[in-house]
Amino acid sequence: MEGVTHRPVRFAGQSTGSGPATCGQASMWLDITDKDPREAFFNPSGEVEVPPGPSVEDLLAELGALVCRHESLRTLLAEDADGRLTQTVTGSGELTVRLVDLDAPEEAHGQAGRAALWKALAERRRVVERLPFDLSAELPLRPTIFHGSGEPLAVLLSVAHTAADGTGVRNLVADLTAMVEARAKGLDRPPPPAARQPLEQARYEASPEGARRLARALAYWRSRLETVPRTMFPIEPEPGPPAYHAAVLHSRAADLALNLQAVRYDVSGTAVLLAATGLVLGAYTGMPECAVRLICANRTREEERRAVACMIQGALVSLDLGGTSFRDVVARAWTASVRAYRHSLYDKRELRRIMREAEARSGARLDLSCVFNDMREEMRPDRRLAAHRAGSTGEESVRAATRDSVFLPEPAVEQEKFALYAEDTPETLRLTLHADSRYLGPQAVRDVLFGIERLLVEAAFGEVRPDRVGELTGIAAAGRDPR
Repeated sequence: MEGVTHRPVRFAGQSTGSGPATCGQASMWLDITDKDPREAFFNPSGEVEVPPGPSVEDLLAELGALVCRHESLRTLLAEDADGRLTQTVTGSGELTVRLVDLDAPEEAHGQAGRAALWKALAERRRVVERLPFDLSAELPLRPTIFHGSGEPLAVLLSVAHTAADGTGVRNLVADLTAMVEARAKGLDRPPPPAARQPLEQARYEASPEGARRLARALAYWRSRLETVPRTMFPIEPEPGPPAYHAAVLHSRAADLALNLQAVRYDVSGTAVLLAATGLVLGAYTGMPECAVRLICANRTREEERRAVACMIQGALVSLDLGGTSFRDVVARAWTASVRAYRHSLYDKRELRRIMREAEARSGARLDLSCVFNDMREEMRPDRRLAAHRAGSTGEESVRAATRDSVFLPEPAVEQEKFALYAEDTPETLRLTLHADSRYLGPQAVRDVLFGIERLLVEAAFGEVRPDRVGELTGIAAAGRDPR
């Protein structure tokens, strides 16, 4: 039987300050408040496996030090009297740590103990990723220490999305891992990574260089909004309120096919996957063009890549789905995604004003409710292919791998009509599709995910015409709304 206790961890004497929120913080804040601030908005999390040696008290000390090392974990957000979002870094306070006693077998690191650990960790993750934070009063970090009869086994770090995006959480996990490993070896705590803190990021965005970058991004959005399709779903929706659902496809075949083509065409895997996603979605909606918001990391410099912060924002891509081959669409996806990534740091409130102006000029509402987020950690296709077993990249092996694909329903997190997430596991590409069932029901979500896999595999070993994707995947265009 699990036992749960709570321990406070004090910290004091750290740097303080306040100032305007960063573009990343403000963008995520608006996303949360647009939906329902009483609900969690996909709080990211990550785990650290604890080596033998450190005690629970040691881990509590390291967690206190972790909060001190990263200002984003001590940052509170609030709107001022003029409605501008501000950030305040607190120099002292108390962090609450949850301790879960797994009552594990004597061999806590043995097979039975590990099975109990990862089951409990997964269950806890499902809970904490959906618990809202009070961003104006609560530290944006919820740690959980899992232990067996007093021996620490793992730490789960759940973070408010305004404090860290996916890369930020990976950086946080890497830092705590290094700290715990040093403690286990009796070494001094390693110095904190040289990373840009959120207040520094806000100062950069207000600098002449940062202001020019933000202005260029808004100019890019203005140009895209003039030509982008008004909606990707010109179909009559099913009656009733929005009803969100999701499913995941684990596919080794898609992972191999994706990276084989990225190497062949000398482009990113993102471009290949974006092209496949756009063509399959176009086959379903009957649209000749795909308008999608790419989620961009905004981490080009070393101090940005190491930061524990929320820096992601969306950038608009409008992709022509015509041409004589899949490669044509991949080439356009490569050019469009690179351009979008260069213009993905901006003031979201200002962008909303620009969008309202565009809607007024066109006389139609803009429906930019398609999201594409490539979250894979290994973006270099040659290294990804090398990680697979020898002989697995041939046509026969890749096609055979489709028989191992696993499709599973999953609780919905996103509130978009269409939101595709790509992640890499040790052996598969993990594609998760969140959708509004009024536009894509459960069968349509399944068809789209398997359609992307089928298109990637077929294009890896033969020519595929864009206008034959519907026939290839078995996806028929839904009836378009004559309005």
